[in-house]
Amino acid sequence: MPRKALRTFWRWPLAASGLVGAALGWGYWHAQTHAGLNLQVHDHGLRTERQLYGTPHDVTLELLGPANEPLAKARSVEPIGYILAVHPNDAIGNCEHRGIRAPGGPAAPGDHEDCYAAHSAWAAQWAPKVRRANVVVGSCALRDLPVHIVTSNADWWWWWVPLPHVGGVPRRYFGFTLNIDSRTCTAVGQ
Repeated sequence: MPRKALRTFWRWPLAASGLVGAALGWGYWHAQTHAGLNLQVHDHGLRTERQLYGTPHDVTLELLGPANEPLAKARSVEPIGYILAVHPNDAIGNCEHRGIRAPGGPAAPGDHEDCYAAHSAWAAQWAPKVRRANVVVGSCALRDLPVHIVTSNADWWWWWVPLPHVGGVPRRYFGFTLNIDSRTCTAVGQ
C-alpha cells in the first residue's frame, strides 16, 4: 500500500475514535452536572398486615449537608404523596405542573423539559452532599435524622443509544430514604 494511501486510511479510524470519545466525554460530563432524584419517607407507623411501612402525606423535608447546613427543601405532592425537591427559585419550583394544559389553553412547548433541565442541574449541586434531614409529617417533627442514600452513575455511557427505553440524556441518580414512625414520632433504625 502506498504511503499516501496508508496515511489516508488511518484518518478515518482516528476521526471515528475522536467522535466516540467526545460523545462519551459529553455524556459523562452531563451525568456529573445533572441529577435525577427519588425522595421517600417510609412511615412504619402506617404498618399493616400486608406492608412493613406506608407512604405518609403532608410531608416536608429539609435536606442537610455534612455540617448540618440546609441544602434543599422538599414537600409531598398531594393527594398522591410523592415527594419532590423544591427549587428555591419560585419560577422553577418542582416542575410538577409544567407542560400541563391549562384550562382554555395549551401548555407552552418545552416548558416541562426546560424546567426539568434547570431543576436537575440544581439538584446535581447539592444532592451529593446530603447526609441528614429534618422531616415533618403532619404534627410530627423530627430533626437531624440519618438518610439512607443510594447513588448511581452506571448508565451514563448509554445516553447515545437511540432507543426510548435505553438512551436519553444521562443523569446521576440519587435515592434518599428516611424511616420514621409517625405514631410515636420517632426515627426507625435502618
